[in-house]
Amino acid sequence: MNYAPTSSIPEAATHFAQLQNDEWGHLYPAATVDRSQFDLLNNRYDEWDITTLRLAWFACNEEGEPLGVAMLVGDGEVEPRDERDLEGPWFAGLVVDPAFRRQGVGAALLDFVTEQARLLGFQRLRLVTEHKTKFYEQRGWTIERIVTLNSVPNTVMFITLKS
Repeated sequence: MNYAPTSSIPEAATHFAQLQNDEWGHLYPAATVDRSQFDLLNNRYDEWDITTLRLAWFACNEEGEPLGVAMLVGDGEVEPRDERDLEGPWFAGLVVDPAFRRQGVGAALLDFVTEQARLLGFQRLRLVTEHKTKFYEQRGWTIERIVTLNSVPNTVMFITLKS
C-alpha cells in the first residue's frame, strides 16, 4: 500500500468527502461535503497553532487508485464543552471506499497517520468513534471517556506515541 497527500489526487476528493459526510454527517450537523472536500484538498499545519492542523492522506493501491482516506486534525472532533479537556491532535475522517473494505485498508491508514503524528512530535493522539471501539482497542488504543455528539453517545480513545 502507498500513501499520498489527498491534495495530490484532487479528482478523488469529492468521492471521499461524500463518503465522510455519509458516515458522520449525523454527528456534525454543520458538516458539508464541500467543507470535507476543502479539508481534503487544503492540507495545512502551523506548528504554533494546533487548531490549524488539517493533514489528510489517501491509501492507494499499486496503480495509484485511492482506497481510503484518513486525517490528522487539531480540533473540531468533540463539542466545545468537551474540547477544553480533550485537546488534539485527533485521528479523524477514516473512511474506506466500500469496494475495498475488510482488506486492511483502515488499519493501514490508522498505522500510517499515527506514525505521521509521532513524526510531527506529538506524544498522544485521540480519536472519537461511535461504534468501532473494538477495532481500535485491538490496535492499542485505550478508552478515555464517553462524549455526546449531536445527542449521540461516542467514545473518545487515545494512544500514547512512542518517541
